[in-house]
Amino acid sequence: MKSASCISLVVVGLINGVLADNLTAKLVNVGVRLLTWNIRLATESPGTGEELWSVRRPKVYSALNFETSGRPEALMCFQEVLHTQLLDLESDLGTGWTRVGVGRDDGVNAGEFSPIFFRQSVWDLEQNRTYWLSETPDVPSKGWDAALNRIVTVAQLRHRRTKAPFVFMCTHFDHIGQTAREESAKLLGRIATDWQNSTSEGEFVTPVFLGGDLNITPDNQAYKNLVAPGNMYDTRDLVSGQFLHGHVHVNRTFTGFTDTTDGGRIDHLFVKDTTGLSFLSWAVLANRFDDRIYSSDHRSVVVEAQFSVETVCRK
Repeated sequence: MKSASCISLVVVGLINGVLADNLTAKLVNVGVRLLTWNIRLATESPGTGEELWSVRRPKVYSALNFETSGRPEALMCFQEVLHTQLLDLESDLGTGWTRVGVGRDDGVNAGEFSPIFFRQSVWDLEQNRTYWLSETPDVPSKGWDAALNRIVTVAQLRHRRTKAPFVFMCTHFDHIGQTAREESAKLLGRIATDWQNSTSEGEFVTPVFLGGDLNITPDNQAYKNLVAPGNMYDTRDLVSGQFLHGHVHVNRTFTGFTDTTDGGRIDHLFVKDTTGLSFLSWAVLANRFDDRIYSSDHRSVVVEAQFSVETVCRK
């Protein structure tokens, strides 16, 4: 039996909106699991309840392996990653994964990274860029009243099987400067819009997701700026209650390394536009189990999304 050959309409489009007699349209659904996690920088002087990175590292890897196994389209982004930890993640995840991102202090290897990881057998990297969250986003810099340099990493990807474009952004807002957080949110809204406009093809609207530790809870003005009309949506709000999983009722993603810390829900996954997307599940996952060792002082946040691509198949 001869199999049908198909090609994505993202690539070819419809000629005058009409299919030839020997062609038929087929909708292909692609599931994408997106994960964001502040893995806590490696320190030689851990605080109360905190273990050295050498102890936490295998627990971080086992969690990532479990969350992405059998999900080839999975995308991950991280915060507080020092260069040595970046090399550890690359080694642990293996050659099937690759990443983008630079150190925030010099645009190379100095300072913390906010890297994005993806499988190169599933995604082609078309472009990537780092912006500094400041008045001068093209050069290493500290913005407004921020205590530290802050960045957003952007990966423009293309799904190899369907040829659909996809953009993932990763950021870490300042922990001190409220003006910096508010202005960073506005800047990210503009950046997300620019990437969506420049990558969407025909009627296909590029999915643009943002993950990160934003150091803001939903009652913060910076969060309100980010979800203002025309900007972005919090993916938690796009998932029905019965499909929320894990630590979703205490609204806490920052735990510290003690049982008493309540840092609120400061880690988030946003999406620029919901066109062509469905949202299947959302979770805040555990960062400690029966051994009582914290893998990080943050819990990871995960969303399961799906986009659809129309393809043309020869009958």
